[in-house]
Amino acid sequence: MVLWEASAVVTSFIVLNVKAFALLLIDLFQLFFPPEQKSLLGKIILVTGAGQNLGRELSLQLANLGAILILWDLNEETNNQTAELIRKKGGKAHSYAVDISDQEAIAATATQVRKEVGHPELVFNNAGTYEYKPFLSHTPKEIRRLINVNLLGNIWVTHEFLGHMLDHNSGHIISISSVLGYIGRTNVVPYCASKFGVKGITEALAEELRTNRRSGVCITAVHPFLISNIDDVKPNLKFPWLFEILEPSDAACRIIRGVRRNEEEIFLPEKLKPLMVFSKVLPRKLRRLFGDYMEA
Repeated sequence: MVLWEASAVVTSFIVLNVKAFALLLIDLFQLFFPPEQKSLLGKIILVTGAGQNLGRELSLQLANLGAILILWDLNEETNNQTAELIRKKGGKAHSYAVDISDQEAIAATATQVRKEVGHPELVFNNAGTYEYKPFLSHTPKEIRRLINVNLLGNIWVTHEFLGHMLDHNSGHIISISSVLGYIGRTNVVPYCASKFGVKGITEALAEELRTNRRSGVCITAVHPFLISNIDDVKPNLKFPWLFEILEPSDAACRIIRGVRRNEEEIFLPEKLKPLMVFSKVLPRKLRRLFGDYMEA
């Protein structure tokens, strides 16, 4: 009996390692031969924070692929401008002014969207806010705003539209996190907290859907290093070729490409992925050592 149990344990361990090796081979194969990109023609897609920068570029490029856009932004004027840019190119866009930090406003606008346009098949949780200064310099209002927009807004939007996706076992939730959702750095403590939370949402939700056999609903987390705009802090790095600062148009293109391939995690630039994943294996003191070395 003892011998049989030992044999079963050894056999299961061997099977586990064979499966792990096979998954690594599949990942390696897809690195050189990526899967075909799914069509977005006629898909209803919601983009939050669509009024400027990355949100606007995502919206424009998704519309160019034939999608029907639902645009959400706090700034009604810039959001309408994005919608007008889409319509001028022959695309379809519906603009809604909504405060992503307000759960009741999200629920009311979501109800309106379902009545007027339909259920979104893809949701881009892109809206976000950013503050760069020492932790104790943040006011309680600023901290609440960071958490309410970056983290809770993500949760409330996903909560509104996920149910329909689960009922049909089809859909895609995309959340824009950050490299700062992987590693904590100075002067961005509340921001890191919000983005670590977004990473936690995507990981946990993906596992929940997997165990409930809802593989038709995809969950993607996007981890950009830095996307340029006039308000960005420009880091002083020893290896700028590794830590690219992307233009919003380039970042949007790369994100959409990864989403169309149903990638679970998208790093921008892509070359950061092995570095970020490997960094989680290292002790914190070593991560600090390498982090200090990278900064000029």
